[in-house]
Amino acid sequence: MATKEIIDIEALLHRAYAQHRVDRVTPQAMLGLRRQGPSASLVGAMQAVALGTLVDNSGAASRMIGQQTMMAATPDDMLVVHDHVLALAEWRIENPRSPEPRAWRLSEIAAQGWHVEETAAGGWLVRHARRGADGAMRAPLVDPYLLVTVIEHARAGTRPDVDDAPQAGRGRPNAAALARRGDALLARALYAVWHAALGSLAMDLGAEGVLQRHQVTGPVAPATPWDGTTQGAVLASTAKKAFPQDNSATRKSLRQHYNRRF
Repeated sequence: MATKEIIDIEALLHRAYAQHRVDRVTPQAMLGLRRQGPSASLVGAMQAVALGTLVDNSGAASRMIGQQTMMAATPDDMLVVHDHVLALAEWRIENPRSPEPRAWRLSEIAAQGWHVEETAAGGWLVRHARRGADGAMRAPLVDPYLLVTVIEHARAGTRPDVDDAPQAGRGRPNAAALARRGDALLARALYAVWHAALGSLAMDLGAEGVLQRHQVTGPVAPATPWDGTTQGAVLASTAKKAFPQDNSATRKSLRQHYNRRF
């Protein structure tokens, strides 16, 4: 058996999306579907990245041959990586502007018997009241566009920006200070869910038999850069993967596997 290359998840994703451009090697790309223009919405951009569409004015036969050549030249491991990254589109963040946001997969929300409600003011996570109780609990829920975030940072070799949260001063904070703090907390939540997603990918891809030529380790990026701590690479295949029904994927990843919290 050939020796596998040990590689951290950030380097593997960079190789997949910067070197092999694996998101361009898809059945949709073979059909010559056009990429969203500069004025497209973020949702449209997310769909364009997910589909891996390209602007291609050549004939249908030439397109097909070209894309088949690209796919044949793409290592199987890179295609497997992209399949796993596509699943990140179902992640959401509850209470993203609070000190303790939580991340959920849509499948986890459904498994709990809850639902997502979309309104003009944004999304809400609705927890139905237990039998005998009145009303339902509602919490803000946002789509972090994690699929776009992971792919674009992987392609550029960058990480999400995080600003220091303003410290609360004496007296009652004004609206501007509260807004600045909320923005900083949102940036932390987006970074944390990105980091947790990379940890989850590393665990999935590091499982026995998933990748043939690579042994994946956890992200090198610090889990909580705002507190000055760093987190080294963790061998993903040695981490136990268990997500209790009453916990979210991100909290499980941060607390159990990286000993971190938002």
